[in-house]
Amino acid sequence: MVFCILFFEGIAWNGNFGFQEFLETQFGAPFNDFAGSVVVHGMGGWIALSAVLVLGARTGRYTKDGKLVAFPPSSIPFLALGSWILTVGWFGFNVMSAQTLDGISGLVAVNSLMAMVGGTLAALVVGKNDPGFLYNGPLAGLVAVCAGSNLFHPLGALVVGLIAGALFVWTFALAQNKWKIDDVLGVWPLHGLCGAWGGIAAGIFGLEIFGGLGGVTFMSQFIGTLSGILIALVGGFIIYGIVHKLFNVRLTLEQEYDGADLSIHKINATPRD
Repeated sequence: MVFCILFFEGIAWNGNFGFQEFLETQFGAPFNDFAGSVVVHGMGGWIALSAVLVLGARTGRYTKDGKLVAFPPSSIPFLALGSWILTVGWFGFNVMSAQTLDGISGLVAVNSLMAMVGGTLAALVVGKNDPGFLYNGPLAGLVAVCAGSNLFHPLGALVVGLIAGALFVWTFALAQNKWKIDDVLGVWPLHGLCGAWGGIAAGIFGLEIFGGLGGVTFMSQFIGTLSGILIALVGGFIIYGIVHKLFNVRLTLEQEYDGADLSIHKINATPRD
């Protein structure tokens, strides 16, 4: 799967395939995805959506009349710890996406911080203090800022993060409750949708009229983002569909009841009474 993601990314964004040249010729600028809102997070999230749809919902997740059955998180402290580790490491990831020491920019770090703050605040308010939303809020902002973190004005990055945090909360709730998409960790809302928003946002808040550094166009960002989504969805459904058909990657009912830790690794994640 990793190989396929890299292959699809190469087809979509490697200049050897003429994609960037086409966008620059038609719309005045190539596709800008500085730290991977689309090619890392967005594509991964949309590939994950295909996997979730192929697998289907967990047994007992929905009643016969379609109502959601609450499955509580196994550990809020570990959820918080994971979020904190990611937010710290993200600064190294975004800043060093410049790939050379000479290319390092403090603006990338500041924009990452501002988007993280925006995502946290939006998730706190829209998510009504739910810790599951709160600890994913900063990640939503960081996912979205990746594409244009080298271009945004810090206030633009804050707005991008605010929208991403709210987008994650709304779409996670819709996916679980209305659309019956049992995405356990919210990978599609967090990475797929917020990553897509980040790719498009670079064509808005990266413009000079919004305080950005310029060098981008909305249409290039929009088409580049849609191309990533399309490649990820088609490739994901093909690969996961074939693998599932050949090997049935879903656990049996008995294994599901026992849990993957016990069924696969022969040990419980947490002690039982």
